[in-house]
Amino acid sequence: MTKNKYARQPETNKGFSVFKTFQIDADRIKELSADDATVSNEPVISMSSLGDLGRFGNQLFQYAFLKICAKKSNARMECSPWIGQTLFGLEDAPISKRLPLAVEKSYYGPNLFDYIPEFIPYIEKLSDQNSFRIHGEEMIESDLVNVDLWGYFQVHTNYLQPYKEDIRSWFEPVSDLKSALLDGLEVLRSQGKTIVGVHIRRGDFFSVPMAGFTLVVPSKWWCEWLESIWDELENPVLFLCSDDLDNVINDFKKFSPITYKDLDIKLPERMKDLDIGFYTDFFLFSNCDIAAISNSIFSFTACMLNQRGTKFVRPTWNFSEKFEQFDPWNSVPLLHIGYPQQKSFKTYGDAVYTTRITQGIWGMLKFIFIYYPKNSLKTWMIQAFLGYQIQGMLGVFKSLLYTLGWRNIWKSNS
Repeated sequence: MTKNKYARQPETNKGFSVFKTFQIDADRIKELSADDATVSNEPVISMSSLGDLGRFGNQLFQYAFLKICAKKSNARMECSPWIGQTLFGLEDAPISKRLPLAVEKSYYGPNLFDYIPEFIPYIEKLSDQNSFRIHGEEMIESDLVNVDLWGYFQVHTNYLQPYKEDIRSWFEPVSDLKSALLDGLEVLRSQGKTIVGVHIRRGDFFSVPMAGFTLVVPSKWWCEWLESIWDELENPVLFLCSDDLDNVINDFKKFSPITYKDLDIKLPERMKDLDIGFYTDFFLFSNCDIAAISNSIFSFTACMLNQRGTKFVRPTWNFSEKFEQFDPWNSVPLLHIGYPQQKSFKTYGDAVYTTRITQGIWGMLKFIFIYYPKNSLKTWMIQAFLGYQIQGMLGVFKSLLYTLGWRNIWKSNS
């Protein structure tokens, strides 16, 4: 595996390929730890899933969480290759041995490891280690050592606030990359006085509507919000970033939006083949004067690193208000439906109602007849695949029983 690996698709869209990556990484770690006599006996805390479990924003949270835990417990930190090593020049120790799995447990209800109950026994089998569950908030307050962390670790940011300056320093781009990005930022700033950044998340927010955090904010709502503040700003400029830019940019033509494509940023020659346009968006967004984000970790972490912004806004599940201001260093990173009594997953009724309000009748019908059955089938196929990897045809049968309502058929440590 190279340290430049980066996936644009989340696990929900990557399907089985992410599990193949887990397998490859597990085999590599097994080879490294074959001779325990060569491995140091000092305390270790590791994250073998870094770079595989979640995209860029998630990886920033995971890395920061791992590094803070290692600092608190005075342990050597080890992690698998990830894109941050290239972007930020981070050179941490590679995984040297297999360790018991500390798997994140959520206060908000079932998370990925509960929703797909085969996940934990699968990674236990890959690593040949037992696991235990622990809340991320408890993990960061403890002095855990000699464990391998598994999770997203999107804890309330007041747990991370004491390390704010450290975190910002860890995620400072390498000098040649930063120089190129600052040139682009200078061009952007030459267009006006107040840079208003808006991040539009689409992609899997359409295709995975049952997740508790997927909220597709209509462009009309964003435009109404912009209109409410535009005349109050000094020479405002709209910077628009999105994973579906071609399909949303015309919705904002009234505000003459600028995108990274307009700035002619020349990335360092050594990075031109890495497909890191996403980071160009991320860096520019993290330097906006006003930042309006989707319910997305990508833009939330950009706000955490933003030292210039004076106002941060995000959508809320209260559709009568639509948006709210937030403090990136004193907030829940993702707002799940039902906030403050958050739910990790929507009920079918929640999803029908949400898609009707935010995407109209056509969006609701696509959910009912396309996305819901497609995702139900995909989830079952993933569960059956994992079940087979764990226990062969018996595992497939157990996954089927789980789908039919036998919720205790896969018992995991709690």
